Amino acid sequence: MKHYLFKKRFVPCVVMAGALVLAGCTDNDYDFNGIDMTVGLGGDGLTLPVSSTDTIKLADVLELDGTECVVIKPNGDYVFEQKGDDVEPAHPEIAVITVSQNTMESKGIPVTVTPVAAQIGEFNITAGGEVLNFTYSGEKPDDVVSLNHVGVDARLELDVDFPDALKISGVYIDELTVELPHFMEFDDIRTDNSYTVSGSKFVFTNVLTSEGVHLDAAMSGLDFNAVDTSLGSIRIEGGNVVLDGHIRANIDATVSNPAITEDASGEITASLRLDDIRITSATGKFDPSIDLDNLGSVNVTGVPDFLTDGNVVVDLYNPQIILSLDNDMDVAGFINGTITSVKDGMEAPPVVIDDIPIKAGGTTSVCICRRNENLAGGPYDVVKVVDNLSDLIRTIPDRIDFSADVRADASQTASFEFGRRYTVKPGYSVEAPITFDEDAMIVYTDTIDGWNDDIKDLELADGSYVELTTTVENRVPAYLGVHADPIDVDGNVMGEDEISVEVSTTVLASADGEKSAETPLTITVRQGRQGALARLDGLAFRIEGGASDDGQNPVVGKTLNSQKHFLIARDIVVRLVGKVIGDFN
Repeated sequence: MKHYLFKKRFVPCVVMAGALVLAGCTDNDYDFNGIDMTVGLGGDGLTLPVSSTDTIKLADVLELDGTECVVIKPNGDYVFEQKGDDVEPAHPEIAVITVSQNTMESKGIPVTVTPVAAQIGEFNITAGGEVLNFTYSGEKPDDVVSLNHVGVDARLELDVDFPDALKISGVYIDELTVELPHFMEFDDIRTDNSYTVSGSKFVFTNVLTSEGVHLDAAMSGLDFNAVDTSLGSIRIEGGNVVLDGHIRANIDATVSNPAITEDASGEITASLRLDDIRITSATGKFDPSIDLDNLGSVNVTGVPDFLTDGNVVVDLYNPQIILSLDNDMDVAGFINGTITSVKDGMEAPPVVIDDIPIKAGGTTSVCICRRNENLAGGPYDVVKVVDNLSDLIRTIPDRIDFSADVRADASQTASFEFGRRYTVKPGYSVEAPITFDEDAMIVYTDTIDGWNDDIKDLELADGSYVELTTTVENRVPAYLGVHADPIDVDGNVMGEDEISVEVSTTVLASADGEKSAETPLTITVRQGRQGALARLDGLAFRIEGGASDDGQNPVVGKTLNSQKHFLIARDIVVRLVGKVIGDFN
């Protein structure tokens, strides 16, 4: 009976242990039914016939349950993914600018009446000059750097009156020209007079001297770049918006009326009603305060076992931080950011990213990456290369913080609505394909145990050992360092003086992840002290997957894939060299 157990349990356990160590990371229920367990007797011990494992895909090795920070993409690639916490958006706003009256002065312009020669009762009437001037000013917010043109909310009422000597029933003036400052723009013009308008110049026709002119118009805009300043200007002066204006009137008419005499005299006068001017929108240069010093934090949760070992080095070929910034202002901007990873309350050296441009009026998509590879023509508005980006997750952190200084681009001309509450909202995530760079190392550990019931009555004779030889086909683009320690019935690692497990070499990496590499491998299990085998209960093994073998011939830039990357242990031969001492009756 015990001979049967030896053949069916002990040697298969060694085969399984060896194959699992070679394959790494499969679960303990992996199907080894394909291995021929027929025992043959050789001159130097017991030998199992040549066998091989099935294809062991990386999905069976690096198993995930869907709760980890590493996910498997539809194409099978392993990717580290974490989404940043929601951040309260910033709401930049510039208050409406109110420009109020400082001075208002009405002036009369003399009227000259001259008889027309040889025409009884016909007269030339002329007048021209400034009839009114005014000044207005209002405090400019610091957020307004310069102004080119502004939209305003204001109405203007202007009355022009003739002297009493000309207010004779039935006297019409062919044309009365009224010219306001050239920086003023008008719409919604209301008047009972016939008129034409060009810019700020109004020409009224057939004006009754007894009624004069009444103009009611909405002031729709003010042009800070108006070239003609002969009738005043608008400007920024000493932290204020200042405008000064002059209104000119002009008559050059011929009238025929016997009631008019050449000694008719007097002045044309004007009155202006213009309340506070509210500047509600503008084009110019602006520097609104964007209260957004934190772009969010990523709490790293669900770290899979193969990234938790103290020897893990997450030196990834091209990790990426995907940043989006929604900005509904017509003002572009910049972000200066500092990204910091935190592990056990300790901050790693920060990664600094300067001058990330933000476009106006839309969403800016930014890819912060270690290498600008395969990103040309992609979905990103901005690709920012940061050589040391992988340092953030070299040891998987507990949290990644993204602090920032977000500012408007005050050097560019833009439009702004004063009094409007704009929104600037950030969001970011970390997306890092599990693609090794030169220092990368992941570690998988597992234990195969439960052997003791079947081998506790066995003893290896002096000089005896169990040897497993195989050729490992590896299509994983990583070198596999295989280590195994014997464990006793209490789960403790046994010393090498009791049981030693020796692995001959590192499994070679696939150079491109497309073609397999083959490595001859030998695993030897020896008993160093009598009675040690009786305490053996299994093996604790450790697989270190790295980009290089002691820094030699690194394989970089190949993303681990759950389906196309695999291992096969071929031509497995297990030999018991020497003698087993035990009662097999």
